[in-house]
Amino acid sequence: MQTSKSIALVVASGQGKKLNVLGHSVSVKLAKHETQGNHYVFELITPPGMGIPKHVHDREDELIYVVEGEFRITLGDENFNAGAGDEVYFPKHIPHAFQNVGSKSGKTLWTVVPGGNFEEFFEQLSALPMGEPDLAHVAKIFADYGMTILGG
Repeated sequence: MQTSKSIALVVASGQGKKLNVLGHSVSVKLAKHETQGNHYVFELITPPGMGIPKHVHDREDELIYVVEGEFRITLGDENFNAGAGDEVYFPKHIPHAFQNVGSKSGKTLWTVVPGGNFEEFFEQLSALPMGEPDLAHVAKIFADYGMTILGG
């Protein structure tokens, strides 16, 4: 019989480590030490007009549940609209992007599998100075964690 070192827990609404990642408010719900790196789960608040540029992962799949808001989703060369209650799957090796196209901040719940790489990635991005980021430095951070930015 195998035992697990994962921690059973409940993370209450509004709880979790807070980060600012490129202008998005992040609340970490499950960190790698709580899931043995199998998952990294976070809530993301995205201001209107903001998003993540088209990029591709070499290591992780991402699942996104839209809690509130309206998002434009790019998967490969196709664009989709996603709203409250929709689930989005970004598999590794498929270029993807998302943008809040609504007039209010949007809320999404992300699960990254495996999650061991993402915690440090977010820590580095959240350590960047506020304001307009140095895009070359951001691209290097992405590359250091097996991701390539493909568009603005």
